[in-house]
Amino acid sequence: MRVAIIPAKTTTGEGRLSRYLINGLQAQNINLQILGHFALDRPNRKVFLGSLLLKRLLRDGSISIVHNLDNLGPFLLRHNDLDVKKVLTVHDIAPVILPHLHNQILLFDFKTILPKLIKNTDLTVVVSYSTMTDLTTRLGINEEKLSVIHLGVDRSIFCPKKDCRQVLNKHNLQHKYILYVGDDTPRKNLKNLVIAYSNICKEISQDLVLIGPINESKIRAYINSSNLPTDLKNEVRKRIIFLGYIAYEDLPYLYSAATALIFPSLYEGFGLPPLEAMACKTPVVLSNNSSLREVAEKAGLYIDDPLSCPEISRNILEIVNNETLRKSLQYRGYEQAKKFNWDKTIESTINMYSSLL
Repeated sequence: MRVAIIPAKTTTGEGRLSRYLINGLQAQNINLQILGHFALDRPNRKVFLGSLLLKRLLRDGSISIVHNLDNLGPFLLRHNDLDVKKVLTVHDIAPVILPHLHNQILLFDFKTILPKLIKNTDLTVVVSYSTMTDLTTRLGINEEKLSVIHLGVDRSIFCPKKDCRQVLNKHNLQHKYILYVGDDTPRKNLKNLVIAYSNICKEISQDLVLIGPINESKIRAYINSSNLPTDLKNEVRKRIIFLGYIAYEDLPYLYSAATALIFPSLYEGFGLPPLEAMACKTPVVLSNNSSLREVAEKAGLYIDDPLSCPEISRNILEIVNNETLRKSLQYRGYEQAKKFNWDKTIESTINMYSSLL
């Protein structure tokens, strides 16, 4: 068996899957070829130009499976004369679920192009049962074409850290804090988190720390447009801390030192930050939607309506003020995180490859 992998180009869950799966397959002595070509560098280029060039990219004839690790792969054409099994991993269909938050090109890609890609694959892997349900109910995909393989967490990295002071000093974090990890795209619902925090910041001692590619000016604009008094706006600006991209090895320390992770997303195909936080024994407050309950089950404090700033505020106050609840969620979250690991992801992927052949 020789497998050609088309890795994702992002640093999100797709990129994390690419790194761990490639390393894991190589460790299991699976014969891999990593496909790199300008035709595969961007989603739409990959779909159209990559589909035209797929036969040439697999020209040596030794490939038995080609596996694309993000949502859109070079499978627009059937390529019936190509003796190779085609596998596509779909992480989510956010543009279909939340069309008002995405541009028309993405909506077309996911609503019109993606079903054609899936039809032309031998199997489509989804990262959660939630995404499987989305594909069957929203796009009419036959469930028999789908296989669920969850993402994982690296517990050698994401585990409780006791001595966090060096990392906290490195990032100039001097006070208690609640943590957000992600970007500032609309479906992450960061605007409502900022407003919810602003409304209660005087009631808690925790700052709000934001990790990820977040536009600071955009967040400042949310604060400026609020109805808060000027003096409170000034305080909120001081207490929302932007760390941007951080070193990967720092992340478990910042999870471990946080009072809680707050994750009010409107939709997730899987949701790695809550899983990573639970593995670090950090309580998680997260939205009650999409795949998030599948990942956290009974180990999270849930926001039923993440569009409600008062509800987000109430959940923040509850997790900050209720030590008994925090300890309970720490224990339950740590146990829940054990259900997901990259070894399982790799083993399930190898079994899937074998079943195709």
